[in-house]
Amino acid sequence: MRACSLNREKFGKAWQIRAFLMVALIFAGSCGKKTPPRPVGLEKPPQVVDIRVELVDGQVRLTWPIPPIVHEKKRPGDLIFVVQRERTDLKRVQCGDCPPEAVETLVRIDPASQGPWQVAHGMVEWTDTSAQAEEVYRYWIAIVDKKERTLSLSAPTRVHLSAPPRPVKKVETCADQRGVLVRWDAPMTADKMPDPKTSFLIERRQKGLEWETLNPEFLQGNSYLDTSVQPQEHYQYRVRPVLRVLDAEVSGPWTESALIRAPERMPPPPPTTVWAVPLREKIEVHWTESAQPVAGYHVYRRDGKTIVRLTGEPLNKPPFIDAKVEPNKVYAYAVSSVSPNAPHKEGLLSKWVEVRHVRFNDFRR
Repeated sequence: MRACSLNREKFGKAWQIRAFLMVALIFAGSCGKKTPPRPVGLEKPPQVVDIRVELVDGQVRLTWPIPPIVHEKKRPGDLIFVVQRERTDLKRVQCGDCPPEAVETLVRIDPASQGPWQVAHGMVEWTDTSAQAEEVYRYWIAIVDKKERTLSLSAPTRVHLSAPPRPVKKVETCADQRGVLVRWDAPMTADKMPDPKTSFLIERRQKGLEWETLNPEFLQGNSYLDTSVQPQEHYQYRVRPVLRVLDAEVSGPWTESALIRAPERMPPPPPTTVWAVPLREKIEVHWTESAQPVAGYHVYRRDGKTIVRLTGEPLNKPPFIDAKVEPNKVYAYAVSSVSPNAPHKEGLLSKWVEVRHVRFNDFRR
């Protein structure tokens, strides 16, 4: 009887301890604000955002930035992108609450491996060549780990493969001292005004080089001033119309210009004001600095009919000290500006300013 009673006491104490631990766990989990259970794994899973969609030559081009955590993965294949697509219609694609139907997986992309995609500058680019004209699609990009668990899914991107805009009729160029002005015939509305729905992409290439984009943001209107050309170099330009349809940029064909030679760059104008101040055995020459970039300034002195340049190298800023002057003699000074770009041409002289070198004697009693 004694052994039975001891066993019951031990069982009762063990049960009490277990009950106490269970209650403690319940209270610990219910303290504070109630929240849904946290997912096992990454607290903030990476997600694809800022997807850019372009319709070029009837194909859907998707471009998106690689989340930082994907760059930090240890081995290829730890995290991959999965592009999914749903075929729908114009009415249903406008419904943000409509669940997807018949979603198909198009491609699995490992940014650390080779495949029918491009990875450069932290961006992934992939083109869907199976999309059909006039069809409507929704695209998603999922991030999946090596255990085939979907960590996140991007917001849907809506695409309607509509007809591209017509090309601009002609692209003309005109060179002046500011650079090269590019003009084209933009589509017009019924009021004979440029169509605000149409934007334009402009590219330029120097003779013998590849095309480069001039405007990351699309332009409206029908002209663009290129001030970044190099003097005397030959350039060609091309313009492409772009329409925004749903979430995609629908691009039309390119229209190219003829080659044009960039103008010779004008040197900067001279300072607007120059003045000189006698200072004991010297003359101090001052001037107003240029509002536009310059490589420096040159100072000239006129003594009778003789004009000499006093500076061997351009000065960064005023003043200039002329120490080779004679007492009670009249001198004239002028200043020029030097171009900041090679070949650093010197501009015109400013107006001459005259000053008499008056030297005062130090009289002492």
